[in-house]
Amino acid sequence: MMLAGTPRYRGSAMRTPRGTIRLWAASGLALAGAAGLVSCSGDEPHARSQAETTTPAPRAALSDAAVSFEGVSFEVHNDPGCGCCKSWAEYMAKHGAAVTLSEDPQRDAFRAGVGIGDDAASCHTAVVDGYAIEGHVPAAAIAKLLDERPDAAGLALPGMPMDSPGMGGDAAAWAELPVMLVGADGSLTPYAY
Repeated sequence: MMLAGTPRYRGSAMRTPRGTIRLWAASGLALAGAAGLVSCSGDEPHARSQAETTTPAPRAALSDAAVSFEGVSFEVHNDPGCGCCKSWAEYMAKHGAAVTLSEDPQRDAFRAGVGIGDDAASCHTAVVDGYAIEGHVPAAAIAKLLDERPDAAGLALPGMPMDSPGMGGDAAAWAELPVMLVGADGSLTPYAY
């Protein structure tokens, strides 16, 4: 189940579809010119495959330090007495998020109600802009989710990995965490961010 909401994320990676197309087109022309594929002399351009002419170059991943959630609200429900949930909420606040943290003895039911199954469970569930975020998910993964807006329930980092935001580690370790995209049907798919 996807929660209602409008996107409010305003990060450096936020692009409108039209702006993204302009970026891809400009990048494609620059690359084609540099590779000698387009000529101003009237010569025919070298033959290119369909993939070369229509696939934009992959966008660089957003670093953890570059993420800003200024003006974005996170509603976090955590297991009573769990201190690492508070640490994750503080981590998100350092990225500019407005975080409301509440101990919820019925969090399992809340988690299930926002589309996160038992196989993705952790110690807290956040809701942001219509998506559920389960566990110690890094800010860069959440920023990508809010930028791309896939048809999904949200993201999950199942369990409580020791090298995750709010638990320990650093941005380099966090970039390697096995974050999962939780489909609208509850399915889990590895999420590259």
